[in-house]
Amino acid sequence: MRVKFWLLRLVHLIFLAGTLAIFGWASYNVVHYLRTAPPFEVKALTVTGVNGPLKRVTEGEIVGQAEFEVGTNVFRVDLDAIRQHVEWLPWVRHAMVQRVLPDQIVIKVAERKPIGLARIRGEMYQFDEDAVILDIDNASNVSSPILDGLRRNNKEANLRKVAIFRNVLDELG
Repeated sequence: MRVKFWLLRLVHLIFLAGTLAIFGWASYNVVHYLRTAPPFEVKALTVTGVNGPLKRVTEGEIVGQAEFEVGTNVFRVDLDAIRQHVEWLPWVRHAMVQRVLPDQIVIKVAERKPIGLARIRGEMYQFDEDAVILDIDNASNVSSPILDGLRRNNKEANLRKVAIFRNVLDELG
């Protein structure tokens, strides 16, 4: 009786081990296919604006900053690295990078919107609501009082000053 029990148990273990081996082999082959098959090579990198067309940054600048090569397998693309590289551009507030199967990467960009003018060491700049100092964009039509006192490397103090600036403008209507 005991021999039958152990024999039955051994058959179950062999069946389980075989099932796991087949599942592991099949999983490996599926992953290998997805990471090497030509249909999953990126053929298009699309850049769009989150709120309509891009105004202050070009598609070429974004693609260049993304450091991405067409032909890379779509599953091997490091989406977070591309997002970080694109967000280094001064006029990019936020970027979202997505895979679109089978062969496309989409970068959606939210651009910074200047809310005021700042004078820093006698030169004019623009700034946004996050107190990021931006070069003058002639396409934007910002007309507001000039804010003195912002500094290039003092984000915390700049944020306080921009908040006060916004409050004053809100109060004035």
